[in-house]
Amino acid sequence: MNSVMRFIKEDDLVSLTKELIEIPSVYDPLDDNANEEKVAKYIYEKLKQVGFEVYIEEAAPKRPNVIAVLRGNMPGKTILLEGHTDVVTPGDASKWKYHPFKGEVVDRKIYGRGACDTKGNLAASIIAAKAIKDSGISFPGKIILCIPVDEEGMMTGIKDFIRRGWADDVNGAIICEPVDNNICLDIKGAIRILVRIKGKMAHGCMPYAGINPNIGMANVILKLKELEEKEKERLGRHKYLGFPSITPTVVMSPSNGKGQLNVVPEDSLIAYDLRTIPGQKEEVLLGQIEEIFNQLKKEVENFDCEYEVIEKRPCVSTERNDPIVKSVEKAYTKVTGSEPVYNGVPGATDGTFLRAWKNIPVVVIGAGEREIPHQRDEYVSIDQLIETTKIYAASILNFLYENF
Repeated sequence: MNSVMRFIKEDDLVSLTKELIEIPSVYDPLDDNANEEKVAKYIYEKLKQVGFEVYIEEAAPKRPNVIAVLRGNMPGKTILLEGHTDVVTPGDASKWKYHPFKGEVVDRKIYGRGACDTKGNLAASIIAAKAIKDSGISFPGKIILCIPVDEEGMMTGIKDFIRRGWADDVNGAIICEPVDNNICLDIKGAIRILVRIKGKMAHGCMPYAGINPNIGMANVILKLKELEEKEKERLGRHKYLGFPSITPTVVMSPSNGKGQLNVVPEDSLIAYDLRTIPGQKEEVLLGQIEEIFNQLKKEVENFDCEYEVIEKRPCVSTERNDPIVKSVEKAYTKVTGSEPVYNGVPGATDGTFLRAWKNIPVVVIGAGEREIPHQRDEYVSIDQLIETTKIYAASILNFLYENF
């Protein structure tokens, strides 16, 4: 183990994290140049230069996944480490104390968009695998670095990765996300729904000549809030995932274009983000929602709505006795000298689909305070990032070479 750890260099880790942050990879469908292409190509070339077997594949136009493979010299299991290249928008950069795309180092913290979510952890996975390669140590099996696009969106990258067969022989996966290096075995599910309430345009001074969809919209929001409260009462608070939620995140009236003060809109739109926990079944929950809509048709005059489920991500869990969990537990204790801390992931991850579609056991672990992602002046601690890199390297060896 020590022969590998001495190849984990702080300067290499910090430099790579900074380099990744300095390449903006915020996706914008309205801007042809705003995507993950530049950072993916940079990673591809970097990994190829240091001797990995590397592939680059477009999951969508100008949105390429990078896959790197390191093969052992004996047959064995396959372990996957996943870290995405996309980051969320920084918003108004002038409101940041540290520039979002400069990777500034201050007081042993690296600042910038993606520092902890998840370019720092992506760098940690690369440095960990490279340390194993550079050590020249013999190991069985295979290491795959999955570096996909679009984790912050519809997870196009991991879906494409799975569809192309890359996950077919994977026995365990580490998802490199910012969770304070807690060992997370439970991941909340997500359902995204678009609800459109139909109305009829009219002059604001003669509202009864039309049908106001905002009345129906208000009833939908209140009724689904009641359903949320019933689910919270039925299930209680999950030890690691907290309560389930049914959240209206976007409310628009009309659904397209701009509203006008003296115009009754012809329709309205509510976008819902549902987060599920164990004990909830997607089909049952969606059936309850449809029943609410049917009831509103009876109770609210002229109520007419349609809804579309645009994404379903099931709640998933990995058992504590799984080999990938035991490997990470052992690595954590070895690196930190402490007992592991367990937790859950409040949002879906790319690991959701690895677990749900391919039944691959997944552990989510990585550097970064849990509440820092997506905020201004995002940062990651260098000391914690070094700890993470060592945990990744030790976990890989524990998993591939049992009792290493």
